[in-house]
Amino acid sequence: MNSESDHHVTDARLDEVGARPVLVETPAGRLALVRRGTGEDARVVAVDAWCPHIDGPLWEGAVSGDEIACPWHGWRYSLSSGACTWAPHGDAEEAAETEIRVLEVIEGVGGRAVVVVPQGRG
Repeated sequence: MNSESDHHVTDARLDEVGARPVLVETPAGRLALVRRGTGEDARVVAVDAWCPHIDGPLWEGAVSGDEIACPWHGWRYSLSSGACTWAPHGDAEEAAETEIRVLEVIEGVGGRAVVVVPQGRG
């Protein structure tokens, strides 16, 4: 652990994160581990477990390319920036103000997923 970030070891192994997100508990709160991209470009990131729209369970959402969709109302978020990329009913103003945290995940001992949380973002 360094002075710029905290490292939270999870109970999940990176190889357990497939097409569906995996819910994990960390000192930074509940997070969803998500595999974004495919093939050589695939990597695991951690995102907020709950959709900021009305707390839908993002860990139950569908992942497609670089986006995750909330299973309740279909709000979509970028797995790169966390920005809302689509909201139902064309609510562009609310979408522009809505985002999720996207955190780096690294491999720890035994293949465990380790979430890297920059100071001030946990």
